[in-house]
Amino acid sequence: MKKNKLKENSCIFFFSKRGLAISQVFTFIVMILTFALIMLFGYKAIAGFLESGENIQFVQFKNELESSFQRIFRDYGSVRIEQFHLPPGYEQICFIDLDYSANSASEFAEESNELCQKDPIACTLWKTSSATCSDSGLSGKCHDLGEENVFLTPSAPVKIKVAKLSISPSEDGERLPGGFLCFPIHQGEFSLRLEGKGNHVEVAEALPEI
Repeated sequence: MKKNKLKENSCIFFFSKRGLAISQVFTFIVMILTFALIMLFGYKAIAGFLESGENIQFVQFKNELESSFQRIFRDYGSVRIEQFHLPPGYEQICFIDLDYSANSASEFAEESNELCQKDPIACTLWKTSSATCSDSGLSGKCHDLGEENVFLTPSAPVKIKVAKLSISPSEDGERLPGGFLCFPIHQGEFSLRLEGKGNHVEVAEALPEI
């Protein structure tokens, strides 16, 4: 009788222990799944938050850039140095003069090739705009027809168009293309020298003083 009771107790203990082990495994699996879901949704939330922050920063940059040109272009002779901040990841900015007219076809071809090496998208638009305006007899009014005259590398999420611009000649005697200006962006920042010309803005990169 005692042996049967002992055997019965052993079975109960065995199955109880086995049930406890299964319960622990199940709990452990639930914990892993819960942790994985928290990590997944947490990562998505953080990524979405960062992306939203970068979008806001880019919109602020775009508005500041466009308003800076707009404020000065009618103020003849006025010069300002403006600093701009971009979200991380942008490496280069290019400004193109949509109304630029080269002295010769060979000069325009040379400058176009140079721009194509720096920014193929800006180059294509520049050449297309120039050809369209020339064929339509609208030379000097290309800026009014163009949808953008500022280009970023990598490409901007939206089109950027500032007030009519021209490229400032070099002050150190080095030859610069007359129809475009491209330069690198350092750690999300760059500076411009803007000069009002009454009906457009003359733009140059503002280099740091040594």
